Amino acid sequence: MRNYLAMWRLGLCSLALSVACGGNSDPAPNGPNGGRGGGTSGNGFGGRSAGSGGSQPVGFDGTPGDTGFVPLKPGCGPETAKSCTNTCETGAGTTTTVIRPPATLCFTSEEDPTPADPIAIIEQVIEEINGRRVVHLRVTFDPHFVDNTYGANAVGWNRGQTGSGGATATGSGGAANQDPMMGGGKKPDMKMGMAKSGHTFSDLVGSDHVELLLTDGSSATVMDIKVDYITASSAESCGYDNLGVTGGEGKVITGSASAIIASTSSLDRNLNHCGYCLTEDSPATDEYFTPNPATPKWDYRMVYEVWIDEAAFGSSGFGQAYITFVHASPSKLANNTVTVVPGQCPPTWDTPYCPEGQTGPGCENSGTCPPNQQLYVQTEGRSICTPIPFSGYPNMAPCPQGYVLDAATEGRYCVPAQ
Repeated sequence: MRNYLAMWRLGLCSLALSVACGGNSDPAPNGPNGGRGGGTSGNGFGGRSAGSGGSQPVGFDGTPGDTGFVPLKPGCGPETAKSCTNTCETGAGTTTTVIRPPATLCFTSEEDPTPADPIAIIEQVIEEINGRRVVHLRVTFDPHFVDNTYGANAVGWNRGQTGSGGATATGSGGAANQDPMMGGGKKPDMKMGMAKSGHTFSDLVGSDHVELLLTDGSSATVMDIKVDYITASSAESCGYDNLGVTGGEGKVITGSASAIIASTSSLDRNLNHCGYCLTEDSPATDEYFTPNPATPKWDYRMVYEVWIDEAAFGSSGFGQAYITFVHASPSKLANNTVTVVPGQCPPTWDTPYCPEGQTGPGCENSGTCPPNQQLYVQTEGRSICTPIPFSGYPNMAPCPQGYVLDAATEGRYCVPAQ
C-alpha cells in the first residue's frame, strides 16, 4: 500500500504556510491521485521519514505511533470500530466498491488559535461493503482546541503558558521558543487564548460530544445526531466506552438511530482497543505530542468516527456531513463551544484519493483530470471531467454551483445541471 507522509511535518508547517520548513526537501509535485511525494523530514525527535509516492498528508499533530496520521481509507468497515488507531488504515483493509472516494471538509472559526489550519475537519467516504452502502465519517478536532492529555501529563491546559499553551518540548535539544519541526526556527504565530487550569480524565467523560448534521443528495438536512465521546460503561473491561447515539452524550435529534451501524472515538480506541487503560494520567508527551515509547499508539487528538447506512437518505442518496460548532468541556480556549463555518483546507488536506486495491469512481483517475475531479463517461461514450461530490465545497452542497448529483449513477458523480 502507499506510504503516507508523516503528518508531524505537515501539521506544524501548515500552521504558517508562508514559512518554509527549514532543512527538509520539498515535496514532489502532485501524483496520480492528487497525492504528493515526499523527501525526508528531520525533526529532532528521531528523524521520522516522510512518505513517498502518492501519499495523502492530512490532519493535525497528535499523531499516534511511527505510522503518522493516516487519512480515512476505504475498506475500514464498521467492524474496525473495535480496533486500535490506524490498524486498518495501515493494513490491507477490505477491498470494497467505492461509491465516492475519501474527501475532507475543513471548518474554521474566528476563535481558532491557529488560524492557518482548520479547527476541525470531517473526512468521509461512501462505499459498498458486503452488498450494503455505508457512509463512513470521521471528525477530528485541532489539539489546540482540545486533546487527549490529562492528569499530571496534561499539555497546554495550565494558565500562564505562552503560544499554544503547550509544555516545553523535550528531546529536541531546543529552547521553548524553537520548533524542531520547522528546522529549529521560531514557532509559528498563534492567537493567544485563556488556557484552562488543568485537564482531567473526568472532564472528557463529562459533556464531550460532536453534533453532526447530515444532508441527502438534494442538500436537505435529514439527520441531526450527537455522537458520544466516552462514558462509564460495564461493557468494556476498562470501565468506559463510546456509546454512539444511544447513551452518554449521544442521541438522535432527527432521523433514526437504527441507521447508525457503529461508532467509536479516539479515547475509546486508546483505552479499550489499543490496551492503554489509563484513567488518571495520559501518557507523558511534549507540546508536539511525540509518541511515548511505552504507549506508541496513543492518539492525542479528539476524534469521532461513525458508520451510517446510506439507505437512510432515501432515493436521492447521501449528500454530505457538516457541523456548525465544536464543543469540549473544557476546551483550551476561552469558550467551550465555538461556532464554525466551512473554510478552505490547507494544500492537499482535501484532495480525494483511492488507495491501491480499491475500485469505483475516482480510483481509476490517473491524472487525466484536475484535482478534485474525476472522469465521467456519458451515455454517448464521450468522457468529461466532473467535480467529485463533497470535495471541500463550503456551501454544504454535495456538488458545486452549476452541478447536481447524477441520479443515473445513484449519486456517484456531479454532472452539469441542465
